[in-house]
Amino acid sequence: MSTEIERRYERLLWLYPKAYRHHRGAEMLGTLMDAAENGQGRPPRREIAALMLGALRARVGSAAGLPVGQAWLSAVRVAALLLLAYGAALSAARAGRVVFSDLLGDGLRLASELGFVGATVAAVPALFLAARGRYGWATALAGVAFTCEQWAQIGPHLHWFITWDGQEPPLTEGWAQISWHLLEGRLADYKFWPLPLAVLLMLPLLRRRPAVPGTPLWWLLAVPLSVFVLPTDFDASLGWQPFALTAVCLGALVWSFVDARAGLAVAVLPLPLFLQGLGHRYLPSHQGNDYSVFWIMAPAVVTAVLIAAGAVLVRRQARL
Repeated sequence: MSTEIERRYERLLWLYPKAYRHHRGAEMLGTLMDAAENGQGRPPRREIAALMLGALRARVGSAAGLPVGQAWLSAVRVAALLLLAYGAALSAARAGRVVFSDLLGDGLRLASELGFVGATVAAVPALFLAARGRYGWATALAGVAFTCEQWAQIGPHLHWFITWDGQEPPLTEGWAQISWHLLEGRLADYKFWPLPLAVLLMLPLLRRRPAVPGTPLWWLLAVPLSVFVLPTDFDASLGWQPFALTAVCLGALVWSFVDARAGLAVAVLPLPLFLQGLGHRYLPSHQGNDYSVFWIMAPAVVTAVLIAAGAVLVRRQARL
């Protein structure tokens, strides 16, 4: 058997982490050499690609070898973290204007706008605590952030109803009807949904806690990143949407071949847009508008494709 191919295999195995090589390196090299043909000088390209993909999976801590249930639970954890980061980004995008333009500039217009600041202050530590596996405290803080966000969003409308000084009231309905009208407006806004969805995903994590890999502080970088690559108030000036979100979803789909949990986790990001579309199309106060069915179905299709691909790949990677 040629020593040249053995040296090539050894160089490829150096792509794997040191601990992985120490545990399985000799076994892998022996298996590769047994499968090599006499006189073969270099590994086949398909084998090189498989070894490089395996090394990448080993270094990023992929779902390879994880039981299917644990892989799904881990994907739910990452999905909750992504939604918490998204919720914090939505509040932070407005809180920056409140602090630097209003408080430090012309003055605060409405006290309710401080809700954006409060939501950011609560959502960021909720993200950090969830990244550390403290899902109980993270759920409570996410609830506080959601309450502050709704106070900030509904505050201007309530102020208008309360301070109306015209000859006729703005609406003839009572406060119950007005409250339902405001709720329908919030349900038809994608900014309403990330934090409730994050709380919903964290509920099963309170009983079955997946492993917490890596350094939780790194997750805080997802907040400023989400401001720019996900639909937020910056979209009006940057004009990156829906292309940036599409790129994120396509990247997650490609990365699913390395770690199947990526597609399952990122599948939640188009859901706020899908729920916004349903609200605009079917809630009573929005019926009669010309909201396109395409903008309802497109996020749903993206989510379905990511979940379907992730489900298949999770099962394949569990057998590795």
